[in-house]
Amino acid sequence: MFSILGLINTWIGYINMNVKIKNRVYTVVGGIGNFYLLYVAWRFFANGFIGRGLLFILAFLVLLYFTYLNAIYWFTEKKAKWDISPKIENALGIKPKDPEEEARKKVARMRQAGFVQTNGIFDENQDFLPAEITTSEAELANIQIVADSLKKINYLHLDYDGKSKNTIFKEIKSDGKVRYALGETPQALPYFELKNVEGKLVIYGGINQIESYQLGTVKTIGLMPASEAAKKYHIYLATVVLTGGPFMIAGRSTAMEDNEPFRIDAKIAAYTSREKKAAPKVDSSYYERTSSIEDEHLSRRRDRRR
Repeated sequence: MFSILGLINTWIGYINMNVKIKNRVYTVVGGIGNFYLLYVAWRFFANGFIGRGLLFILAFLVLLYFTYLNAIYWFTEKKAKWDISPKIENALGIKPKDPEEEARKKVARMRQAGFVQTNGIFDENQDFLPAEITTSEAELANIQIVADSLKKINYLHLDYDGKSKNTIFKEIKSDGKVRYALGETPQALPYFELKNVEGKLVIYGGINQIESYQLGTVKTIGLMPASEAAKKYHIYLATVVLTGGPFMIAGRSTAMEDNEPFRIDAKIAAYTSREKKAAPKVDSSYYERTSSIEDEHLSRRRDRRR
């Protein structure tokens, strides 16, 4: 029995799932396994070992109590009665941590890296200009392909920042805004590029350069048409993030999930000719000196061989 429980625990560890769901599974599996102790106690009683049977009964009741606490905590929003956990924490000097809150912080830290401009590091004083992007039906289909690919490799997390359905419902009720599964922190594409195609600024992106797709065309940069901005400024693509996808709205008593197509949003870094820094000049005399030294060294080696 314990070997089976160990195997189940190992299998669950291989699966990437929400913290609450995983702990619900652990609670159910542990609760079922606990009744094995009751069976062992009954066998001891049947064979006349009353003392050992009572010890197993006591262990069963203790584990049953903690199973009850876990069931109340993970399956409901209520507070368990007769909970001695705070007293144990105070006695041992332990500061309790909320697993869901810790999971949300971990996800937020991971996603912050995705929001940084992955096409390089820009001047911290640089103002990024918003870009209006138009997408055709083919490009919109390409965005869905990219999003599906990112989900398959576990790059894209559609878990509402690890928040429970009840928490999301309360948040929507308080401010009236929908909550997207992408979370509050935008998730940048791992690869994106801006190309000039027949006078249009076209955005390509995907998992990498090999698996990149045409995702949209830049219509305006700031308040200027993209064609005029390209003539006046040096245009660089700073970041491209995914938007849209699954979202939740508030129903009568709970949050309800709906879906919309994924789209992209972009930020543009624009420099004038004066703002763009020129490449540093290289002292050609350095290479001339280095070349003469190498020639002299080679001639000496030839002389020695002779």
